Amino acid sequence: WRVVYTLLYLCIAMLTMPVLCALFQVDFVNRLFPNEQKLAGVDQLIDNLQLRIRRVDNEILDAVRQQSSSGNKAKENLDNAKKAIQDLFTRIRDIQSKAEQSELMVQEICHDIKKLDYAKKNLTATITALRRLAMLVSAVDQLEAMSSKRMYREAGSMLEAVNQLSTHFDAFKNIPKISEMRGKIDTIKLMLRSSIFKDFEALSTIDTESSDDYSDLTATLADACLVVDVLDPYVRDELLGDICNKEVTAYNQVFTTVGEVGRLDRTERRYAWIKRQLKQKEEIWDLFPHSWRVPKMLCMYFCKITRAQLSMILDENSQSGDTGESGVRTLLE
Repeated sequence: WRVVYTLLYLCIAMLTMPVLCALFQVDFVNRLFPNEQKLAGVDQLIDNLQLRIRRVDNEILDAVRQQSSSGNKAKENLDNAKKAIQDLFTRIRDIQSKAEQSELMVQEICHDIKKLDYAKKNLTATITALRRLAMLVSAVDQLEAMSSKRMYREAGSMLEAVNQLSTHFDAFKNIPKISEMRGKIDTIKLMLRSSIFKDFEALSTIDTESSDDYSDLTATLADACLVVDVLDPYVRDELLGDICNKEVTAYNQVFTTVGEVGRLDRTERRYAWIKRQLKQKEEIWDLFPHSWRVPKMLCMYFCKITRAQLSMILDENSQSGDTGESGVRTLLE
């Protein structure tokens, strides 16, 4: 029913529209010419209406032209925008291409700089190595001359410098020149060792009454200890072993496991002897650096030998029928 009513309403509106328009026109004319006197201005009204119609036509024509020109301008602007965008893309591609070229150029420059930097480092290392080699050769020659003249104090300082310089060439030991130089250094060290050992052997044979010779020898030996400290550690151990063995040899010649000196009640004489040796040769022990602790080592050697001899005496007494209690009691007393 709603559809039927709507259709009926539209049909009635379409049928009454001309009538309404006619009524509006009649009403409009009646308002312009309410009486017959107003009909005199009909011509003037017609002219005004025609002028107004022309104006409206002109405005419509201008609007159509303007709309047409606006459409053309918009199309032109759109084309210009597209062209500008294409130009912008072209410039971006150019910039990107130039950036890639610049990056490639920078990489090449950096590669060249790295090569130059490596070359500089190698050249610097080579110059430094050559300078150190020249210093090492000079130091070895001076050390050889000092060793031959037994200038131990100067030789000790020079040997320390040679050892420090030679460490820089550990990686080049297969090079003939470096190998030859290291061999020469080892030969000089052996020569120093031999000379020092001979000088210490002379210490036991020199006349202590000859003050000049003795003082010269002690001064030389004190300087020789400085060289021994710079030499390999086994050299010092070997030197101290020789000195201690000489003292122990003298001790073994005086004290044995038999006879009067071999009795347990004479044990205090052994300790008295070592005390006298330490006291009488105090000046000799002062020749050695304090860090070597030579008196301590002598006492250790003495105690070791004494312990061995006392053990042998106790064993012999036990074999002869002694239970050992009396011997222990004697040692404790």
